[in-house]
Amino acid sequence: MSDFLDANNEELLKDYFSEAELMVDNLESNILAIENDPNNHDAIDEIFRAAHTLKGNSATVEFSEISTFAHTMEDLLDEVRSDRVKVTEDVVDTLLNSLDIIKAMLEARQNGSVYGESVEEISNKIKSMIPGKGGKAEKASPAPKPAPVSVPSASAPAANAKTVDMSEFELLELKQSCQSGQKLWSISVVFDENNPMNSVGGIQVFAALKASGTVLKTVPDFDALYEDEFHRDVVYYVASSNTQEQLEDAAFLDDVTLSVDAQCLDNAVAKESAVQDQTEKPAVSAEPEQPATQPAKQDEPKDEGRENPQAAKKAPAAKNAPASGHAQQSSILRVDSKRIDTLMNLVSETVITKASFNQSAQQQSDMLVQFQALDSSFREKIRKMFEQLPQFLEEIQNGVSVKDIRNNIMQEYGELPEYFASFEAKFKDLNTKFHSATQNLGRIAGELQEGVMKIRMVPISQIFDRFPRVVRDLQKDLGKKVNLQIEGEETELDKTVIDDLMDPIMHCVRNSVDHGIESPEARKAAGKSDTGTVLLKAANEGNMIIIDIVDDGGGIDTEKVRKKAVEKGLIHPNKVLTDQEAANLIFMPGFSTASKITNVSGRGVGLDVVKTMIDKLNGTVNVTTEKGRGSKFSIRLPLTLAIIQGLLVRVGKEVYSIPIASVIESHRIKRGEINTIDNYEVLNVRNEVISVLRLSRLFNIRNTEDGEYCFVVIVGTQDKKIGIMVDALIGEEDVVIKPLRDQLTQSPGIAGASILGDGSVSLIIDVSQLLELGVRQEIEARSEYGAIE
Repeated sequence: MSDFLDANNEELLKDYFSEAELMVDNLESNILAIENDPNNHDAIDEIFRAAHTLKGNSATVEFSEISTFAHTMEDLLDEVRSDRVKVTEDVVDTLLNSLDIIKAMLEARQNGSVYGESVEEISNKIKSMIPGKGGKAEKASPAPKPAPVSVPSASAPAANAKTVDMSEFELLELKQSCQSGQKLWSISVVFDENNPMNSVGGIQVFAALKASGTVLKTVPDFDALYEDEFHRDVVYYVASSNTQEQLEDAAFLDDVTLSVDAQCLDNAVAKESAVQDQTEKPAVSAEPEQPATQPAKQDEPKDEGRENPQAAKKAPAAKNAPASGHAQQSSILRVDSKRIDTLMNLVSETVITKASFNQSAQQQSDMLVQFQALDSSFREKIRKMFEQLPQFLEEIQNGVSVKDIRNNIMQEYGELPEYFASFEAKFKDLNTKFHSATQNLGRIAGELQEGVMKIRMVPISQIFDRFPRVVRDLQKDLGKKVNLQIEGEETELDKTVIDDLMDPIMHCVRNSVDHGIESPEARKAAGKSDTGTVLLKAANEGNMIIIDIVDDGGGIDTEKVRKKAVEKGLIHPNKVLTDQEAANLIFMPGFSTASKITNVSGRGVGLDVVKTMIDKLNGTVNVTTEKGRGSKFSIRLPLTLAIIQGLLVRVGKEVYSIPIASVIESHRIKRGEINTIDNYEVLNVRNEVISVLRLSRLFNIRNTEDGEYCFVVIVGTQDKKIGIMVDALIGEEDVVIKPLRDQLTQSPGIAGASILGDGSVSLIIDVSQLLELGVRQEIEARSEYGAIE
């Protein structure tokens, strides 16, 4: 069998799913484009090419249900391309519904199964849109059918097909390979030589017939069909429970086949077996009936491997493909080759710098030996000098002048003050080179870090491009008119962030269309255009990315939100809230202002999911609104989750990292400035009361400092803050996040760990969990003292 159909070819399947997802996205965006501009022939041609590529790729990996359905869809696209079918809303709806089915088929294959729902209804609808689509009657007319192989033997070949030389014994073995309820069919196919891809026609029909039964044998042999050679006549021997008409419909492919003829061989085989002389073949007549599940004959192992390719593909697909349809894409990252070239240049510079460090290390070793020799010689001279001191004193007592003795000492030991001068000069030169190499290494490491981050960066258009279809479906369901505008889709974001960002943006967009944009009648009554506008915008701001979802609808009725929150018991009736605080209540779990539950909203799970997911990404989300003018959801996220800027703090002997994006300010205070209200500690900062959480108590750290002063780092957002009490602030530093495993994963308030420059481990604080802990402690303390509002 060809390597392209190897059931264990996992790399092929990965490439197929990656390409298929790109083709599906391409199809969807261009289908929406021709809805707005039916005369956009470039988009129509691109749709046809994408569908044709998807069909061919699916046939290559034997995903026959996708290949067959894509071919049906391609028929309609060909009519659109030829201007025989006009682009209408019904055509666009049918194409988009067909695309949804292809998505479901791909997801089923990625999960290791096969799409099992019937596509007959949508297929019939597609065919009904094609002028003159006559099904079987149309396919029978182009060319004369080959004579049926009713008794396939050397004496009865097909009239217009390749002569088939097959013994009765071989036919009996094929018959015995049929399962219960199946019949043996001979399907003779004549292929169109004018087809630009005529050399793969035999494989396409083979894949199509796989959905109708088991292909037991082909003439020419299956491996011959895979060679880049045109075969005009091919006979397929198929075990199937389908009817003649169904098999001929399955085998007939427009632009590929000229004629198809399916003949049942069961009667012919039975008749031929009945007239055999019993003494001529005793083994055949005496043998009991073989089980229906017996495989094909042993001398054709190539056919055995093709008897059920769907089952064969199931194992590797399930092994490699994750549960979701989009998760497969996360294992494949397409990177601009220029970024790889930049990394290669930086790596070459790193090798040069490494050589410089190796040279410096060797020079240091040589200088250490030199220093040890100088030190030994210096000590020896000092020892001799001290040994001669009594002699010098005795000479002075004997009348020798001090000047003469001093001259003698200087003559013998005068070089001692400059004994290490040459060594010092060499050491300074080496130190200068070492500092230069260190600075160069720091520059390269910084550029490498930036380069690797850029490799992980993908444009946010991967998410934004899906929303034109989402908004189109929503406005049809809700009876509204909505114009979606997209800005900043070229903004890049870390791939890991992209993967988790789809759901939060989806909920915000659905909320804007459902709750924000009014009905056309209501908009006209308010003096607005009957078409609402939803703006999806992304932009960079420092090391953060800002995503705004803006609508020009009716805004949020903060009073209605407050009443709903009181009704659900989320806040106390006497709680005083600003409009901004009331608007942010929509992020609370279980909150919804929808009057009824629909497939779009009303269950109170949407915006709670947004808040939870954004918190996990170390980001923030808030909403601003103006009644009658619209609302804006703003999401702030770090560009990457792999490397962040952290504020290093010390508690006792432990060092912790707080993400700098969550830090609002820090204060050095006297411990006496912390007050206690209802059994929980607070700090007054510019007349604002902020709860204080001691990390030493939370993590049970002993031997903390009890000095007069301490530090409080205020973290969170402008709406929800908490003070973290620590012993000392160390400073800001880039922190590489390493995930925690085993028992540490359940530690509250810990998001991960990092290794510091001295080799020690620093735990990274999860600010969102600390905020929840602070609120929970506040509620528990107030409850204990009966002071809940």
